[in-house]
Amino acid sequence: MFFQKSPAITVQELAKMIGASCEAVDVFVENVGPLDNLPKNVLACYHNSKYKNSLIDAKHGFCILKEEDRHLLPKGLVGLFSPTPYRAFGKAALYFYPLPKSTGEISNLASIHPTSLIGKNCQVEPFAVIGAHAKIGENTIIRSHCMVGERTEIGKDSLLEYGVTITSCIAGDRLYIKPGAKIGQSGFGFHMDERGHFDIPQVGCVRIGNDVQIGANTTIDRGSQHDTIIGNFCRIDNLVQIAHNVELGDGCVIVSQVGIAGSAKLGKFVIAAGQVGIAGHLNISDGVKIAAQSGLMRDVGPGETVAGSPAIPVREWHKQTIAIQRLIKK
Repeated sequence: MFFQKSPAITVQELAKMIGASCEAVDVFVENVGPLDNLPKNVLACYHNSKYKNSLIDAKHGFCILKEEDRHLLPKGLVGLFSPTPYRAFGKAALYFYPLPKSTGEISNLASIHPTSLIGKNCQVEPFAVIGAHAKIGENTIIRSHCMVGERTEIGKDSLLEYGVTITSCIAGDRLYIKPGAKIGQSGFGFHMDERGHFDIPQVGCVRIGNDVQIGANTTIDRGSQHDTIIGNFCRIDNLVQIAHNVELGDGCVIVSQVGIAGSAKLGKFVIAAGQVGIAGHLNISDGVKIAAQSGLMRDVGPGETVAGSPAIPVREWHKQTIAIQRLIKK
């Protein structure tokens, strides 16, 4: 077992904790798991009709679902009812597998500059490096082989997994960076002419809001003159490249292998699916959805869904796809 698990809990206690209703009493939930072949005393979640058969075939255990799906609940399965089943399931999973808490131990094998400010109850593991005048908020965990650059600031209750490098950055609270991510390195900025490439100094920083997650091996360049900005609650997947001066509004979701070119501005709650490419200096409004493998080369208005390369409104893209299929058949 890779993860330490919390003890069993009564279904009524768990329901109260996650904001669900349940009629059963005096039975214990021992773990969370998938709906397929649901074991006894394990809690699953039904939030997608693709798993309808798995729900109907379940013979025991517990399941969180919407009240409107109660009729699907088979005999022997205890239901917990919530208007947002997957969110409630996430809360239950966090009970059984809580996020790591700082031990407050600072290893003698870590290199910490005497001018840095380390908050109360921080955990700094062997071979981590914290530069001059850096500030680390309380209860933060910095794993082995992390590098926190000089004057970089990280808020409280944060977690930097193994091998993270973060420099030229001011970050908020509850930052979670997964292994190998690189934040704050110089961007790809230079002048080109017949005399050869001439590098332009990148003297901005990266500003990260609260409750942001950044995936493994993702890179976020610091700004050139302005700053690179990542808003509150953003979720950035593995292997994403965010160039200098990019701005992400609150709640953006950027999926694996997306590349965002310099100075592009994304509004709030923009979703860029896997392998999307976004050209530089674009303005992408609030609530835009960009389908996987799209190439975006124009500004996009609020709430639009676009697809294709070059990306166009998704209905037009579907029409083009159908037209091409018809041409091929001819």
